[in-house]
Amino acid sequence: MSFQLPKFTPPDFTQDFLVDAPNCKTVEVVKEGVSPKNYHAMSIYPEYFKIEGKWVIANESRMDTVAVVTPDDNIEVVEFRNLKIGDKVVIGRAEDASQGIYVYTGGFKVGQGVEDTFAFRSGRSRETAFSKDYDELYEIMKYEKENNGKIVWVLGQSLGLDDDARNSLTSLIEQGYAQAIITGNTLAAFDLEKGMMGTNLGQENYEVYDNEHYEYMETINEARRAGSIEELVASGKVKDGILKACVENDVPVVLAGTIRDRFLLPNVFDNVYEAQDAMRKHTRKATMLICVSSVLYTIASGNMTPSYTVKDGVVRPVYIYSIDIQEFSVNKLSDRGTLEVKTLVTNAQDFINNVARGVTK
Repeated sequence: MSFQLPKFTPPDFTQDFLVDAPNCKTVEVVKEGVSPKNYHAMSIYPEYFKIEGKWVIANESRMDTVAVVTPDDNIEVVEFRNLKIGDKVVIGRAEDASQGIYVYTGGFKVGQGVEDTFAFRSGRSRETAFSKDYDELYEIMKYEKENNGKIVWVLGQSLGLDDDARNSLTSLIEQGYAQAIITGNTLAAFDLEKGMMGTNLGQENYEVYDNEHYEYMETINEARRAGSIEELVASGKVKDGILKACVENDVPVVLAGTIRDRFLLPNVFDNVYEAQDAMRKHTRKATMLICVSSVLYTIASGNMTPSYTVKDGVVRPVYIYSIDIQEFSVNKLSDRGTLEVKTLVTNAQDFINNVARGVTK
């Protein structure tokens, strides 16, 4: 049986507590980047605001943001630092409609007594059997590809060190199973070094060579000499790999720098706010987020991604997956408040290889 997207059941706005609820209150921003007191902080769940007697959904809700009422009586979700003087910020901490704010968590619930598949399941470990999860994942990915969804991958550096995983990820990109990739400087440099020199950190296999780190640095040097990763790929020096596939298939790649980066590729964001803005352009439109073997990038991306999105006027769930070899790592995202995440505790390379095979069944 093919995958079917769960249908969203909106609130019954004829209920007395919603009919009788007041309009939400707003206070104007008087200093750029500073929210009024008693602001309402957004969550990942569908949130409705009563404006001029009408309940309005926030289309792009996400954590650590506030709701701004626009001149046309809609809701714009804005990061605190992006607030402008005159923005009308919704105030109020109650979420039960009593202050014109209603956080609605029941939109995707299935029948009574049936497990809600759009929910975090606790107690996952290396001993958990994930075959059912893999089958579901393949079906969701196929659905997203066939229905113009947006699959965003969040990737750790280890995927650039294994030939099979690198080839599998390249294949997924070429087949249309990636609409954006979020990662850091290291994965990109590993991948480009392999594509140009056939080595990882100067190693062809798992043997140690003298001056092995030079080839990693020279890869970055060569990219900076070319001016960009796109120009490096266009030069023909990169023979294969993840970045080459992204450039040739118009898949945007966001490279976010970290404090430990000592030499950056030309496309890397070295300003944390600019990196967040670039990442958010994709997470806010994602219909599926797959995070593999990167705790910090996973937490950052997960917190930017709502549990739902509005596509063609229809509210639908966003599927979020977290994959790592450690239970601690995969559970960290749910601990941060992103509850609708499926977790698979497994080796990252095995996961990518399984997915590449599974979607071609």
